[in-house]
Parts: sequence; structure tokens; C-alpha cells
Amino acid sequence: MLFEKYVSEVKSIFESYFKYVLEMQKEGSLDSQGNTILYPNILLITNCSGYYVAELIGAVRVYDGLTVKRHKEKSIYRYLSQFDGSKPDPCFNLEGKNSGFRFLCLAQDADFKALKERFPSIETYGSKLNRTGGKGSVFSFGENFESCSIENCILVNRLDNLYRCKNILATYIFKSAVTKIELIDFFNKNLSEKEVKGIHTVKGKSEEQLIVAGQLQSMYLFPGIHETTIGEFLKLHPEIIKKAFKTEHFEYEPYLKWLEHDGTCDDTAINPDLLIKRSDGYYDIYDLKTAALAKKNITKGGRKRRRFIDYVEEGVAQLANYEEYFTYQKNSDFAKEKYGIEVKNPKLVLVVGSWENSSPEEVVQARRRYAGIEIIDYDTFCQLFIGTEQ
Repeated sequence: MLFEKYVSEVKSIFESYFKYVLEMQKEGSLDSQGNTILYPNILLITNCSGYYVAELIGAVRVYDGLTVKRHKEKSIYRYLSQFDGSKPDPCFNLEGKNSGFRFLCLAQDADFKALKERFPSIETYGSKLNRTGGKGSVFSFGENFESCSIENCILVNRLDNLYRCKNILATYIFKSAVTKIELIDFFNKNLSEKEVKGIHTVKGKSEEQLIVAGQLQSMYLFPGIHETTIGEFLKLHPEIIKKAFKTEHFEYEPYLKWLEHDGTCDDTAINPDLLIKRSDGYYDIYDLKTAALAKKNITKGGRKRRRFIDYVEEGVAQLANYEEYFTYQKNSDFAKEKYGIEVKNPKLVLVVGSWENSSPEEVVQARRRYAGIEIIDYDTFCQLFIGTEQ
């Protein structure tokens, strides 16, 4: 099956399915045993060089459709392991069709005590399977593999002393040779059961927050993920921004025309990722990069010459450009008229890197040239969300 045809078919299947689930909920026909139901809002569809993957992402109380995002990945094993595409020594080798895994934590040589601080959502899983001596993806795929489902699971991946956790609400993997008839037959079998698929059920606000945080971590630890996809997830889960940065309101990607400048500007507009309202009514400026998973360190050089790598420098330069925009009165008037935004002595914040590649001490040293700019890594961002008072 051609990839775009696969995208179209899977999108149609899930749109019909969740429309039906929503009708059942409105009729009072869903029994959540007193728990809160959280729906996905992103359908991430990935072409993995011989495999097609459809993953439901998100955790919101009100279902309002699925935003489809496409992704291309060179290896199904990098997709699952979050590190590389090398051949794994797995927990399971999958053959045939319709294999399924549900409500499990699957790990390779994991130290669960060491995981809790960075990945607190792991505590929501009671059943854990931890293989010793394995490496790479917890799954491998044989020559006769056709299809499988992974639902409400967390995959714990390890490379040397680094850990990453992939929180999965629902992921469906197919050989790319799958036909339309096979695809429809697979989902007819998997989605026709009395138990609803593709949703979270949580016991309270605290567990809901852990689920959302786990989904966020899976997004920024996704190899090769685009900044726009992370931004889309945050846009669709505004409570993350509001709680982490203690704000009542923010604007996501406002389009602000350059109406006034010094004559050297070739751009027609700026499009900052986030403008976040402060308690005094003015807005700060935030830019979202990625966790830069391929970089061992987001800084370089010895202490006296410590500086950021180019990827981070680009973000810093972008923030400076956004700040300059608001130094011109016509631009400021336009922003206020169109979005109600006023900027005065803005805090400039770049979200980039993770605990793996962002040393607080080295970041402080590299920031000496940029006293007015803050750098926050994604794990700290996530902790700010989790640690916010209920």
C-alpha cells in the first residue's frame, strides 16, 4: 500500500471509531468505573522503511477530532528504542499478524528506582516485565511479521547509562505491503471489542497530570521529531504551558507583520512559538527547539570559552530578533490590536535539550554572553508541569 493511501485509510478508520465512542459516552453507555476518560488528539503516522506505524497521542477530556501528523523514520527499531536502529536483542520477536500487548511496562535491564525521578509516569504501571541481558528495542520483527498492536504500554529503553521511556496510548504497526482489505480486517477485529481502545482512564487529577507528562516526554524524546510537532502537542494541551510557566494566557505562533524596522529586514513577519502573559499583563517571549537528542552536549569548549552549539545559538538569535520587533512602535501597536499583546522588558526563554545533554553549570557558563536569556531543557520543563500545585 502506498503511504498516503495508508494515511487516508487509518485516518478514516479512527475518525469513525471515535465518533462512535463519543456517541456512546453521550448516551451514558461507557462504563469507566468512575474514572476520568482522556481522549487522544493527534494521529502520528510514520513511514519506517518497510513498516507503517499509526500512533494515537494525547490526553484530553473533551474529544475534538484528530490532528494528523506525518513522520519519516529510517528504522522501526529507532522508532521503538528511541536511540538507534541497530538490530536488537529483544524481549519479543514478532511473527505473523494480530499480535497484541496491553497494560504492560516492558524494559531491557532497567533500574526502576533510577527511572522514577525523570519518568514518574512509570509508577502508573503495576505490571512490569524487565529482561536482563537484552539490548535495543524490546520488540523485533521476523520475516513473516504482518501486524501488531501495542496499547496502554510503556517501553523502557536503555543505552549504556541513559534511559528513555516511550509512553504508548495506542500504536499499530504493519508491514508496508499491507493491503486495504488486511488493514480493515485488522481494525475490525481490534476495534470491535466491547472494551474501548485508544483512550486513557485515570483515577484523579494527579494521575491525569502524570499521563499528560508521560505523553509530553514521549514527544520530545522521539527521534527526529520536528519542532512543529512538539509545538502542536503543546498547543493541544494548553494546561502544560499554563501550569509550567504559571500563566493564565498565552499566544501560540502569533503572526506579527514587520510594519517598521531599520531598513535591513527582509522578512515580512515574525512567528514566535509562544508569547506568555505575565502577572503584570505584559508578555514574555519563548522559543521551542527540540531536545537535540543527537547532540551529546548543547554547549562546547572549556569553562573560560564555554559557548552554545550552533543549534542553540540559532534559537538565541531568533529570540533576539523577536525582541527587536517590539522595539518599534508600529509593530507593538499591531501586536496589541491583533492579539492584545503588549511587550515590555520581556523575559527571553529558549526551551532546548534534556537532562542527557544539558549540564546546568555549563549552561550558566555559556549564558554569560546572554545575560537576558534563559535556557530551560525539556525534562526541567516537564518537571515544572508535574511539580505545579494542583
